[in-house]
Amino acid sequence: MTSKVAGNAWGEIVHHESVGVLELRWLPVAMTDGAFKATLALLAWEAEKLRPSFLLIDATQFDHQFGPDVMRWRDDCIIPRYGAAGVTKLAFVMPAGFPNTMENGGKEASGDPAVFTTAWFAQRDNALSWFVGH
Repeated sequence: MTSKVAGNAWGEIVHHESVGVLELRWLPVAMTDGAFKATLALLAWEAEKLRPSFLLIDATQFDHQFGPDVMRWRDDCIIPRYGAAGVTKLAFVMPAGFPNTMENGGKEASGDPAVFTTAWFAQRDNALSWFVGH
């Protein structure tokens, strides 16, 4: 069963319950760093409630340039919440032409600050297969 569980002006969060995936779909709208942070905090909140094994972030329409220290905030304030929620893998589906996706020889990332493995993909189906180890 798939259902939209939350959203705001910048993204929607969908729970794919049967496969243990919580997905953030970024919307093609302008945003500030504050809007980015609010959306990731919403995703973390939903992850804490639903406790999915996997997080999928569809960034194919994401178009925001981060200000200073935004990624440090993400690493310090959001990534630990994903881990505490029981996430074991985080996949990003990236726009066409993004370098170093798994399809183009990219590597999985793991370790501090995350307690889960992260990978970047060009194709959604490849990300979903990676979750279950195919």
